[in-house]
Amino acid sequence: MRIEELWNSLRRESLQSQRRVDGTHPLDLYADFERPDRPGLILFCDERPNDPPALKAISIERRRRRDGQWSMRVCLEEPRLLPVFAELCMDIIEFTRNASRNAQPSGQVLSRIERWRNLMQSQPSRLSRNKLIGLIGELLVLETKLVPVLGPDQAVSSWTGPLGTSQDFRLPDGRKLEVKALDPNGGQVRVNGLDQLDGGGDPLQLLIVRLEETGVDAKGAITASGLIERLRRSLSEAPNALQAFESLLSFAGWDDAADSETFAVRLSRVEAYEVDADFPRLTPATVPAAVIEATYTIMLPPAPVIL
Repeated sequence: MRIEELWNSLRRESLQSQRRVDGTHPLDLYADFERPDRPGLILFCDERPNDPPALKAISIERRRRRDGQWSMRVCLEEPRLLPVFAELCMDIIEFTRNASRNAQPSGQVLSRIERWRNLMQSQPSRLSRNKLIGLIGELLVLETKLVPVLGPDQAVSSWTGPLGTSQDFRLPDGRKLEVKALDPNGGQVRVNGLDQLDGGGDPLQLLIVRLEETGVDAKGAITASGLIERLRRSLSEAPNALQAFESLLSFAGWDDAADSETFAVRLSRVEAYEVDADFPRLTPATVPAAVIEATYTIMLPPAPVIL
Protein backbone atom coordinates (compact mmCIF):
# COMPACT_ATOMS: atom_id res chain seq x y z
CA MET A 1 0.00 0.00 0.00
CA ARG A 2 1.27 3.47 -0.86
CA ILE A 3 1.99 5.64 2.17
CA GLU A 4 -0.35 8.36 0.85
CA GLU A 5 -3.24 5.92 1.32
CA LEU A 6 -2.21 5.34 4.94
CA TRP A 7 -1.96 9.08 5.57
CA ASN A 8 -5.40 9.66 4.03
CA SER A 9 -6.86 6.95 6.24
CA LEU A 10 -5.20 8.41 9.35
CA ARG A 11 -6.34 11.91 8.38
CA ARG A 12 -9.95 10.79 8.80
CA GLU A 13 -9.34 9.73 12.40
CA SER A 14 -9.99 12.24 15.17
CA LEU A 15 -6.63 12.08 17.01
CA GLN A 16 -2.98 11.82 16.08
CA SER A 17 -2.53 8.23 15.03
CA GLN A 18 -0.12 5.74 13.52
CA ARG A 19 -0.35 2.63 11.40
CA ARG A 20 2.32 0.07 10.56
CA VAL A 21 3.44 0.44 6.96
CA ASP A 22 3.63 -3.28 6.32
CA GLY A 23 2.98 -6.30 8.50
CA THR A 24 5.94 -8.13 6.94
CA HIS A 25 8.46 -5.30 7.18
CA PRO A 26 11.47 -6.20 9.38
CA LEU A 27 11.52 -2.77 11.09
CA ASP A 28 8.91 -1.12 13.30
CA LEU A 29 8.02 1.56 10.76
CA TYR A 30 4.70 3.37 11.00
CA ALA A 31 2.89 5.93 8.92
CA ASP A 32 2.15 8.83 11.25
CA PHE A 33 -0.27 11.73 10.96
CA GLU A 34 -0.50 14.73 13.27
CA ARG A 35 -3.42 17.08 12.78
CA PRO A 36 -4.12 19.36 11.07
CA ASP A 37 -1.78 18.39 8.23
CA ARG A 38 1.59 16.94 9.29
CA PRO A 39 2.19 13.53 7.67
CA GLY A 40 5.22 11.60 8.77
CA LEU A 41 7.06 8.32 9.09
CA ILE A 42 8.08 7.04 12.51
CA LEU A 43 10.58 4.35 13.51
CA PHE A 44 10.57 2.56 16.87
CA CYS A 45 13.87 0.97 17.85
CA ASP A 46 15.89 -0.23 20.84
CA GLU A 47 19.01 1.88 20.38
CA ARG A 48 19.40 5.65 20.58
CA PRO A 49 19.28 7.08 17.04
CA ASN A 50 22.22 9.13 15.81
CA ASP A 51 21.93 12.90 15.74
CA PRO A 52 19.62 13.79 12.82
CA PRO A 53 20.56 16.41 10.22
CA ALA A 54 18.91 19.84 10.20
CA LEU A 55 16.64 20.18 7.18
CA LYS A 56 14.41 23.00 5.97
CA ALA A 57 11.30 21.20 4.76
CA ILE A 58 11.51 18.12 7.01
CA SER A 59 11.79 17.83 10.77
CA ILE A 60 13.30 14.79 12.49
CA GLU A 61 12.32 14.25 16.14
CA ARG A 62 14.12 11.78 18.41
CA ARG A 63 12.55 10.73 21.74
CA ARG A 64 13.04 8.20 24.52
CA ARG A 65 9.85 6.33 25.38
CA ARG A 66 8.66 5.24 28.81
CA ASP A 67 9.19 1.59 27.88
CA GLY A 68 12.87 2.28 27.18
CA GLN A 69 12.55 2.23 23.41
CA TRP A 70 13.39 5.15 21.14
CA SER A 71 11.30 6.76 18.45
CA MET A 72 12.46 8.78 15.45
CA ARG A 73 9.81 10.69 13.57
CA VAL A 74 10.38 12.17 10.12
CA CYS A 75 7.75 14.83 9.46
CA LEU A 76 6.91 17.08 6.51
CA GLU A 77 6.80 20.81 7.34
CA GLU A 78 6.14 22.11 3.81
CA PRO A 79 2.77 20.76 2.56
CA ARG A 80 3.47 21.73 -1.05
CA LEU A 81 6.27 19.14 -1.12
CA LEU A 82 3.95 16.25 -0.21
CA PRO A 83 4.51 14.26 -3.47
CA VAL A 84 8.29 14.39 -3.04
CA PHE A 85 8.08 13.59 0.69
CA ALA A 86 5.86 10.60 -0.06
CA GLU A 87 8.49 9.23 -2.43
CA LEU A 88 11.20 9.78 0.19
CA CYS A 89 9.16 7.76 2.70
CA MET A 90 8.51 4.99 0.16
CA ASP A 91 12.23 4.90 -0.63
CA ILE A 92 13.03 4.52 3.08
CA ILE A 93 10.47 1.73 3.42
CA GLU A 94 11.74 -0.23 0.42
CA PHE A 95 15.44 0.30 1.19
CA THR A 96 15.13 -0.83 4.81
CA ARG A 97 13.05 -3.84 3.78
CA ASN A 98 16.11 -5.52 2.26
CA ALA A 99 18.94 -3.92 4.24
CA SER A 100 21.33 -5.93 6.40
CA ARG A 101 19.81 -7.30 9.58
CA ASN A 102 22.94 -6.21 11.45
CA ALA A 103 22.63 -2.56 10.42
CA GLN A 104 21.33 -0.04 12.93
CA PRO A 105 17.67 0.68 11.97
CA SER A 106 17.86 4.43 12.60
CA GLY A 107 21.12 4.56 10.66
CA GLN A 108 19.42 2.97 7.67
CA VAL A 109 16.68 5.60 7.72
CA LEU A 110 19.08 8.51 8.17
CA SER A 111 21.32 7.23 5.37
CA ARG A 112 18.45 7.45 2.89
CA ILE A 113 17.56 10.95 4.06
CA GLU A 114 21.20 11.98 3.65
CA ARG A 115 21.27 10.49 0.15
CA TRP A 116 18.27 12.58 -0.86
CA ARG A 117 19.78 15.71 0.65
CA ASN A 118 23.00 15.16 -1.28
CA LEU A 119 21.08 14.73 -4.49
CA MET A 120 19.21 17.98 -3.93
CA GLN A 121 22.35 19.91 -2.99
CA SER A 122 24.62 18.58 -5.75
CA GLN A 123 26.32 21.20 -7.87
CA PRO A 124 24.57 21.98 -11.17
CA SER A 125 26.26 20.48 -14.20
CA ARG A 126 25.39 20.07 -17.82
CA LEU A 127 23.58 16.81 -18.54
CA SER A 128 25.29 14.37 -20.87
CA ARG A 129 23.72 13.78 -24.27
CA ASN A 130 22.33 10.37 -23.24
CA LYS A 131 20.82 11.73 -20.02
CA LEU A 132 19.34 14.67 -21.91
CA ILE A 133 17.68 12.35 -24.43
CA GLY A 134 16.35 10.18 -21.59
CA LEU A 135 14.95 13.21 -19.77
CA ILE A 136 13.21 14.44 -22.92
CA GLY A 137 11.64 11.00 -23.39
CA GLU A 138 10.27 10.92 -19.85
CA LEU A 139 8.98 14.51 -20.05
CA LEU A 140 7.19 13.80 -23.34
CA VAL A 141 5.41 10.84 -21.72
CA LEU A 142 4.49 13.07 -18.79
CA GLU A 143 3.22 15.87 -21.02
CA THR A 144 1.40 13.94 -23.74
CA LYS A 145 0.24 10.74 -22.06
CA LEU A 146 -0.19 11.37 -18.33
CA VAL A 147 -1.11 15.00 -17.58
CA PRO A 148 -4.12 14.93 -19.96
CA VAL A 149 -5.43 11.71 -18.40
CA LEU A 150 -4.46 11.92 -14.72
CA GLY A 151 -4.38 15.67 -14.20
CA PRO A 152 -1.35 17.65 -13.02
CA ASP A 153 -1.09 16.45 -9.40
CA GLN A 154 -1.37 12.72 -10.00
CA ALA A 155 0.68 12.85 -13.20
CA VAL A 156 3.62 14.61 -11.55
CA SER A 157 3.51 12.43 -8.43
CA SER A 158 3.65 9.35 -10.66
CA TRP A 159 7.03 10.46 -12.10
CA THR A 160 9.35 8.62 -9.73
CA GLY A 161 12.35 7.89 -11.93
CA PRO A 162 14.36 10.90 -10.70
CA LEU A 163 13.99 9.54 -7.16
CA GLY A 164 15.86 6.36 -7.99
CA THR A 165 12.95 3.93 -8.40
CA SER A 166 13.36 0.93 -10.69
CA GLN A 167 10.85 2.30 -13.20
CA ASP A 168 10.28 5.86 -14.40
CA PHE A 169 6.56 6.09 -13.56
CA ARG A 170 4.29 4.51 -10.96
CA LEU A 171 0.66 5.23 -11.78
CA PRO A 172 -2.15 5.53 -9.21
CA ASP A 173 -3.77 2.29 -10.41
CA GLY A 174 -0.57 0.32 -9.72
CA ARG A 175 0.77 0.17 -13.27
CA LYS A 176 4.44 0.96 -13.82
CA LEU A 177 6.04 2.50 -16.90
CA GLU A 178 9.66 2.27 -17.97
CA VAL A 179 10.59 4.80 -20.67
CA LYS A 180 13.41 4.41 -23.20
CA ALA A 181 14.25 6.99 -25.85
CA LEU A 182 15.52 5.58 -29.16
CA ASP A 183 16.10 6.83 -32.68
CA PRO A 184 13.31 6.06 -35.20
CA ASN A 185 14.88 2.80 -36.40
CA GLY A 186 16.60 1.53 -33.24
CA GLY A 187 15.77 -2.07 -32.40
CA GLN A 188 17.85 -2.63 -29.26
CA VAL A 189 17.30 -1.43 -25.70
CA ARG A 190 19.84 -1.29 -22.90
CA VAL A 191 18.40 -2.46 -19.57
CA ASN A 192 20.02 -1.15 -16.41
CA GLY A 193 19.64 -3.69 -13.64
CA LEU A 194 17.62 -6.78 -12.83
CA ASP A 195 14.75 -4.73 -11.40
CA GLN A 196 14.15 -2.37 -14.33
CA LEU A 197 11.90 -4.79 -16.23
CA ASP A 198 10.49 -6.44 -13.11
CA GLY A 199 7.14 -5.01 -12.08
CA GLY A 200 7.21 -6.78 -8.73
CA GLY A 201 3.75 -8.22 -9.35
CA ASP A 202 2.33 -4.99 -10.83
CA PRO A 203 1.56 -4.54 -14.55
CA LEU A 204 4.56 -3.07 -16.36
CA GLN A 205 4.81 -1.40 -19.76
CA LEU A 206 7.96 -0.50 -21.65
CA LEU A 207 7.41 2.73 -23.60
CA ILE A 208 9.76 3.46 -26.49
CA VAL A 209 9.86 7.16 -27.37
CA ARG A 210 11.18 7.46 -30.93
CA LEU A 211 13.21 10.67 -31.32
CA GLU A 212 14.96 11.98 -34.41
CA GLU A 213 17.84 14.38 -33.84
CA THR A 214 17.36 17.66 -35.70
CA GLY A 215 18.33 21.32 -35.66
CA VAL A 216 16.96 23.67 -33.02
CA ASP A 217 15.13 25.72 -35.68
CA ALA A 218 13.66 22.75 -37.56
CA LYS A 219 9.91 22.21 -37.77
CA GLY A 220 8.68 20.27 -34.74
CA ALA A 221 12.02 20.61 -32.96
CA ILE A 222 11.98 19.89 -29.21
CA THR A 223 14.63 21.05 -26.78
CA ALA A 224 14.73 20.05 -23.14
CA SER A 225 14.48 23.65 -21.94
CA GLY A 226 11.57 24.39 -24.27
CA LEU A 227 9.74 21.24 -23.17
CA ILE A 228 10.31 22.08 -19.51
CA GLU A 229 8.96 25.61 -19.98
CA ARG A 230 5.91 24.20 -21.73
CA LEU A 231 5.26 21.85 -18.83
CA ARG A 232 5.73 24.67 -16.33
CA ARG A 233 3.04 26.67 -18.11
CA SER A 234 0.66 23.71 -18.17
CA LEU A 235 1.22 23.16 -14.43
CA SER A 236 0.94 26.83 -13.47
CA GLU A 237 -2.66 26.41 -12.28
CA ALA A 238 -1.64 23.50 -10.02
CA PRO A 239 0.95 24.98 -7.61
CA ASN A 240 1.56 21.76 -5.68
CA ALA A 241 2.24 19.86 -8.89
CA LEU A 242 4.50 22.63 -10.16
CA GLN A 243 6.53 22.68 -6.95
CA ALA A 244 6.93 18.91 -7.02
CA PHE A 245 7.90 19.09 -10.70
CA GLU A 246 10.69 21.57 -9.93
CA SER A 247 12.02 19.30 -7.18
CA LEU A 248 11.96 16.28 -9.47
CA LEU A 249 13.83 18.20 -12.16
CA SER A 250 16.55 18.89 -9.60
CA PHE A 251 16.75 15.19 -8.75
CA ALA A 252 17.02 14.43 -12.48
CA GLY A 253 20.08 16.69 -12.67
CA TRP A 254 18.47 19.52 -14.60
CA ASP A 255 19.54 23.11 -13.99
CA ASP A 256 18.25 26.01 -16.10
CA ALA A 257 21.56 27.83 -15.94
CA ALA A 258 23.70 24.83 -16.88
CA ASP A 259 21.82 23.59 -19.96
CA SER A 260 21.14 25.34 -23.24
CA GLU A 261 19.26 24.98 -26.51
CA THR A 262 22.08 23.36 -28.48
CA PHE A 263 20.45 19.90 -28.74
CA ALA A 264 17.07 19.27 -30.35
CA VAL A 265 14.98 16.28 -31.40
CA ARG A 266 11.70 15.66 -33.21
CA LEU A 267 9.14 13.19 -31.83
CA SER A 268 8.39 10.41 -34.29
CA ARG A 269 6.10 8.12 -32.26
CA VAL A 270 5.63 6.35 -28.93
CA GLU A 271 5.46 2.54 -28.82
CA ALA A 272 4.23 0.40 -25.95
CA TYR A 273 5.21 -3.16 -25.00
CA GLU A 274 3.56 -5.21 -22.28
CA VAL A 275 6.35 -6.64 -20.14
CA ASP A 276 4.88 -10.05 -19.37
CA ALA A 277 6.23 -13.57 -18.92
CA ASP A 278 7.07 -13.82 -22.64
CA PHE A 279 8.97 -10.53 -22.84
CA PRO A 280 12.77 -10.88 -23.12
CA ARG A 281 14.26 -9.81 -19.78
CA LEU A 282 16.35 -10.77 -16.78
CA THR A 283 14.88 -10.47 -13.27
CA PRO A 284 16.04 -11.54 -9.79
CA ALA A 285 13.75 -14.57 -10.10
CA THR A 286 15.18 -15.76 -13.45
CA VAL A 287 18.93 -15.59 -12.78
CA PRO A 288 21.10 -17.69 -10.45
CA ALA A 289 21.04 -16.49 -6.84
CA ALA A 290 24.71 -15.52 -7.05
CA VAL A 291 23.94 -12.99 -9.81
CA ILE A 292 23.05 -9.83 -7.89
CA GLU A 293 23.20 -7.23 -10.67
CA ALA A 294 23.35 -7.04 -14.47
CA THR A 295 23.24 -4.56 -17.34
CA TYR A 296 22.21 -6.08 -20.65
CA THR A 297 20.76 -5.36 -24.11
CA ILE A 298 17.60 -6.84 -25.62
CA MET A 299 16.13 -6.94 -29.10
CA LEU A 300 12.67 -5.39 -29.12
CA PRO A 301 9.86 -7.79 -30.08
CA PRO A 302 7.87 -7.06 -33.26
CA ALA A 303 4.43 -5.41 -33.45
CA PRO A 304 4.32 -2.89 -30.60
CA VAL A 305 1.21 -0.87 -29.80
CA ILE A 306 1.52 2.68 -31.18
CA LEU A 307 0.27 5.20 -28.64
